[in-house]
Amino acid sequence: MRVTVETKLEIRKDFKEWSGNDIQTFQIDLEQTCKSTVSEKWVYLHFKNESKKLPRIDVLNLLSTYCGYKNWDDFKFQNNKKTTTKGVEKKNTKWVWLLMIPIVALAMWAFWPKQNQLIILEDAYTRNVINPQHLKVDLGDNKAQIKADGIRLSKRGNDTILADGAYYKPKKIWLGAQAENDTITIEMLPDDYALMLNYFSRSTLDDWEKRRAQLDKAIHDDAQIFQIHAEFDGLEMLNKVEFIDRLILPVNSLKNLEIQNIIYKDGQIHRLRFVQKIGENENK
Repeated sequence: MRVTVETKLEIRKDFKEWSGNDIQTFQIDLEQTCKSTVSEKWVYLHFKNESKKLPRIDVLNLLSTYCGYKNWDDFKFQNNKKTTTKGVEKKNTKWVWLLMIPIVALAMWAFWPKQNQLIILEDAYTRNVINPQHLKVDLGDNKAQIKADGIRLSKRGNDTILADGAYYKPKKIWLGAQAENDTITIEMLPDDYALMLNYFSRSTLDDWEKRRAQLDKAIHDDAQIFQIHAEFDGLEMLNKVEFIDRLILPVNSLKNLEIQNIIYKDGQIHRLRFVQKIGENENK
């Protein structure tokens, strides 16, 4: 590793004496050579430490490839061959191993998933933090506490979390790319049609023909729309025309809708489930 770095990058100093520029140069070259790299944060925190454990095989393969070998097995074979055929090179091979320890340990830590990560969900446009308690969150095999300020992972079981909500588009959160970060910020894209329905039910009517045209475009002709009546422990099924009429006409109008679930087909609302909040004064 030392010879490779000196030859390719002309960094002729001990690893523990590397500057920030040296580390960045190594990261870039590792990425270009092997399509993968390590984080600068981990380098500064752990570069001087030594590990007694051999890293995972994928990390060994990564660094072996960077040094010009096919993989870790090729590295061992080539160096063992040199050791048996040239006794004078035994000391040099041992020196290569010693030099590889901090780099290998660095890469192992960079790819090792952290525990107790905080996942913050924010609106992609407003940048406001979204309360994940208002969303449907599928943790998979992960263990976490879901609180108002974010999702606090306590145990990593896999690299994927799914987040979905009535007013946001479904989002698959892949944690593997940010395994070394303490905090992961994920952008959620708002569901424009759901927000439009929410606005129409809470605003004063100004142009009902325009709104009818917008709703007609947003809602599928075969849509199934369910209004939940909690006070009666029941629900009412509406078709597209009935729903639009109630939403824009003053007689028996729908106000203060809270969408519980929304499903799309061909880019239009195909299934809608909502409840009307009684007693709210939001018609401003």
